[in-house]
Amino acid sequence: MNYRLFITLFCLLICSVSFCQKQNIDSLYKIVAQQKKLPLAQKKDTSYINLLNRYVLSNYYISNDTIKHYAEESLKLSEAIDYKSGEIESLINLGFYESEIGNYKEAIKYAERALEKAMALNQLKNILIAYSNLATFYEYSGDIKKSVEASLKGISMGENEAKKTETELLYLGLIYENLGITYGMQQEFKKALDFLYKAQEINKHTNSELASAQTLSNIASFQLKTKEYRKGIENIEKSILTFKELGFGDWLAYALKVKGQLYVEINKYEEALDIFMQSLSLYEKIEDKREKTSLLNGIAKTYNGMQEYDLAKIYAEEGLKSAKELNSFEDIKECSETLYKVYKRKLDFEHALFYYEQFKSYNDSIFNNENTKSIAAHEAQMSFIAMENELRLDNQKQHNKQRLFMYLSTGGVIILLTVLFFTQRSRKVERKLNGLLANKNHELKKREQELQSLNETKNKFFSVIAHDLRAPIASLNSLIDLLKDNQISPKDFMQFAPKLSEQVKSVSFTLNNLLVWGQAQMKGAISNPVESKLGAFAKDSSSLLKGLAHKKDITINNKIPDEAKVFVDEDQVNMVFRNLINNAIKFTPTNGIIEVLATENDSFWQVEVRDSGVGISQEEIDSILSNKTQFNSTYGTDNEKGTGLGLNLCKEMIKKNKGKLWIESTVNKGTSFFFTLPKLS
Repeated sequence: MNYRLFITLFCLLICSVSFCQKQNIDSLYKIVAQQKKLPLAQKKDTSYINLLNRYVLSNYYISNDTIKHYAEESLKLSEAIDYKSGEIESLINLGFYESEIGNYKEAIKYAERALEKAMALNQLKNILIAYSNLATFYEYSGDIKKSVEASLKGISMGENEAKKTETELLYLGLIYENLGITYGMQQEFKKALDFLYKAQEINKHTNSELASAQTLSNIASFQLKTKEYRKGIENIEKSILTFKELGFGDWLAYALKVKGQLYVEINKYEEALDIFMQSLSLYEKIEDKREKTSLLNGIAKTYNGMQEYDLAKIYAEEGLKSAKELNSFEDIKECSETLYKVYKRKLDFEHALFYYEQFKSYNDSIFNNENTKSIAAHEAQMSFIAMENELRLDNQKQHNKQRLFMYLSTGGVIILLTVLFFTQRSRKVERKLNGLLANKNHELKKREQELQSLNETKNKFFSVIAHDLRAPIASLNSLIDLLKDNQISPKDFMQFAPKLSEQVKSVSFTLNNLLVWGQAQMKGAISNPVESKLGAFAKDSSSLLKGLAHKKDITINNKIPDEAKVFVDEDQVNMVFRNLINNAIKFTPTNGIIEVLATENDSFWQVEVRDSGVGISQEEIDSILSNKTQFNSTYGTDNEKGTGLGLNLCKEMIKKNKGKLWIESTVNKGTSFFFTLPKLS
């Protein structure tokens, strides 16, 4: 069973980044850079320190180096002017940095310093943050006992405060929730639910629908373990509605998975399968491999319950493969157990025994790793052995001293070896857990960066497309309205027909590029290479664009040899030629020349589309060839519009056909676009 843990540090982002939501990192950096130029005396100001701390916060899970540099500067300036609130925030940020690089001892020291200063100022919000961070750092370092103690102290401080702000309530609720999940991970489900119910009570006094829905999801996941299936279904249904309304796809996928697991336990396999498939479709989009692995096993268990053993085997094996790639002991154990049950029902006892033994092995490992009382149990065992030896010593007769000495020596050796054994095993477990946590933090950081980049690309893309498509469509609409209202005659309308035709063709060209690009972004553009004549692509594209070239008196010369043949997807390569020639026409002045040439190499043909146009600067070339998707609306020599989508599409299609693209250009003289296409092997 997987639970979604609220990393307590993350509540900083929930509650404190309203400023960062309005100003992105770049704009914040510009302000910081301007302020840094000021004299030192002017920088020793609380507003500048607060700015530094906001900038540090905006870089959480993005740039650890930035966090360290500016948090240290903020701490130094705060100490210089005795600004205690600035010191506390700086210490919290430095603690986060140390935890991100796996230095939990230093992270704990910073959190303790922040707590001491927050206690001195009686700042409840920062006190709760410090205790929350301490609990998280101790848990990361494997010290569950101290983690629980820190959470309980934070809860005590929060509960003793009669009047709390909504932000303070949200922090208090998150501490309760994380404490509950900590107990749940140690199989203490009743205690876990008690803390989760308390967190939900606190959520009712805040305006955070998301926090309430997340808590309900975790409650339902534990009710699955306590066999309170009906209550679990009721709670998960509520959270699903909220996640749908707020658009949190990752939490919706998780909630659907929990709902499916609940339906499996009450033997409603068909309903469970439908719910699981909805969850699977969401995980395919958000690419959460760890949660998807758990889901695959849930689907396998469902098919097993439906006596569809072959399908159950397929999904369980896929889940097991993914679990091993992730080195997830819990998922390996669960998938192995499912395969054991499948093979047992298929009467394949050899495979059933193999997977049962694998299940048992991982189950024992997980028990040893997750047992919160393992160290205490070891200490108790040592005390028992010592006590037994002491009693034996008291009961021995005086004449048996030598035999007693032998027993005591043996007992001492056993104690020493046992202590050494458990100490080594505890260190090994700690290293494994630290590695797993570091990998998870890296995945979260990488995913956030990818999502931010994709969101910026999407916004710019739709802005450019909307701007460039609006004008021709508006013109066409206006003329149709005039014609419909008899304000112009059909004869007058026909005078505008050539211009309208050009605009409609431009819109069609852009929409065709948009369709192909959209398919490529959704990984739906599949290449189907065949042997094709290279010159035919240039000929077809030149014919298609001859109207545009004729309008500017531009000559297009196709110099590709007739014998040139390549092994490519014809539709995709046609798109490349069409866009590059169209681009050359756009940026070539009247009476210009465009040449399409090809040079043969051992395993590929090198194509060159050369024009006598305005040229491209090296900075623009670097931008075009970068890995980032670029959407730049530019105008040609005759004020032709463009979105930049065509060049992005060319890069994508050439890459799909195992080729390379590069550009050579001289400003005011012309540009050559080079790309390679493979021959038939």
